[in-house]
Amino acid sequence: MILFVWSFIVSLAISMVMTFWVQKAAIARGLLVPPVSDRHMHTRPLPRIGGVGIYLSFLITVVAFCAIPKWGERIFTPRMLVGFLVATCAIFLMGACDDLRSLPPKTKLVFELCAAAFLYFAGFGLHDLNLSVGGYALGQPLGFVLTVMWILLITNAFNLIDGLDGLAVGSALLSVIVVIAISMVQHNDLVTMLSCALFGTLLGFVPFNFHPASIFMGDSGSLFIGFALGALSLSGWSGRPTVMGTVVPLLCFGLPILDVTLAVARRFLRGQPLFRADADHVHHKLLKRGLTQQRAVLVLYGVTGAFVLASILLIREETMLFPVLAVMTLGIGLGLQQLRYPEFAGGWLGLKAYSRQRRIARAEHCIQQASQSLQECGDFRSICRVLKENLQPIGIDGIRLEASGEDSMPASWLYPLHYDAHGHLICSWSGRRTFSIAWEHPLLLPCTRESFGNATVFRIKPPGYSDPYTEAFSDDFRITLSMAIERAARRIEVVRPAGGGSRRNLAADSLADSV
Repeated sequence: MILFVWSFIVSLAISMVMTFWVQKAAIARGLLVPPVSDRHMHTRPLPRIGGVGIYLSFLITVVAFCAIPKWGERIFTPRMLVGFLVATCAIFLMGACDDLRSLPPKTKLVFELCAAAFLYFAGFGLHDLNLSVGGYALGQPLGFVLTVMWILLITNAFNLIDGLDGLAVGSALLSVIVVIAISMVQHNDLVTMLSCALFGTLLGFVPFNFHPASIFMGDSGSLFIGFALGALSLSGWSGRPTVMGTVVPLLCFGLPILDVTLAVARRFLRGQPLFRADADHVHHKLLKRGLTQQRAVLVLYGVTGAFVLASILLIREETMLFPVLAVMTLGIGLGLQQLRYPEFAGGWLGLKAYSRQRRIARAEHCIQQASQSLQECGDFRSICRVLKENLQPIGIDGIRLEASGEDSMPASWLYPLHYDAHGHLICSWSGRRTFSIAWEHPLLLPCTRESFGNATVFRIKPPGYSDPYTEAFSDDFRITLSMAIERAARRIEVVRPAGGGSRRNLAADSLADSV
């Protein structure tokens, strides 16, 4: 315990001195960031390299305690400690480069992926996962994938919530308490010392970053903190799925995980790039509800505190898993209602609205494909084939043409169209010989021929199915369909004999042909 307490005290003192020095040096050199984006909450230029003070304070503390013989021999594990320091240093340098000159999101993601993979082979992660399928051991490959995905998630989650003064560092400060508790229960002295040093470092940075902030941590700080916490939180894994190894880490990082999940979900529902920044994170929604920065941060501190308390409760008593998860799920649902995200309105957290958007997009795509294919059609057989291929997937069961005039064509010439009892030409691909039309939509065709009037698409649907999206039938589709019918009718007239029977006789001919 003396080692852990002193690592906290020393890192706290170094962090306060180092942050003050970095702040003054940045102001003296003009390394300030003005509020140039609508996502920036500050009103004056401020330093954005606070991550330098955070990382150096943590690094100095760890190296100093490892150099002390009586403590260094106890906690020094060359492979794990060196691997952790090298990986976190790489993430810090990448974040510093992003602070000085912005890097593409995909470049940062690839760099984080490589650092997480290096950290896994250095000894951090799920190495003793017991799983085999069909006699093949999948524990190590699956453990590698889960480790990398978890570290990437936590790293970018803390980067995303770093939008208000003191939010990210305060949330991390509370979450690291759970990491310390897990590592102490597991008797992992190295992870406990690293976590205590990180706790003191973050606590020393809070006075400079809380509203009104005098320095920002930047990506160098948020990425380093998220990466380090993601790696250290894996110490609770014991070879098989346990509450402390799986659920507790998820809960202790509940706020950043919830924020990144909502960000990905709403961008996906909007059809926007997943890496595009926006001003609709949880803290932004609180500001839009009228809260000040300081109150919004305090509210989110309370949310993080609730997640942390739930995690500590599960560490002490795993039998409380289902009551805790039920309460947290209810709380998250009520919180989402208060945030009023339009993407998650309409029931089932927006799944109904998303399903409708996907159905509309699919209908528009199918109609567009049909319009392009109809341009190549020159007979009724190909027209019906194109309509079936493109309209059947969106719930259309057939098409009906109004045959006008007394000089109609024999049904055998119009196959697969056939006359119904009312003298209309119908092509149905439902597979039913007898049916009743439950839904129909008229298509006003700009057709000048007297032999054919307008067209109608119809559906034979059982109860409970939603009707097709009619707005997808654009003017372009109606024009191309009309022109295709014109070409098909003109082609028939080339070989059509003079004269013709009445529509009544043709209907009888059609019945005779079918017999």
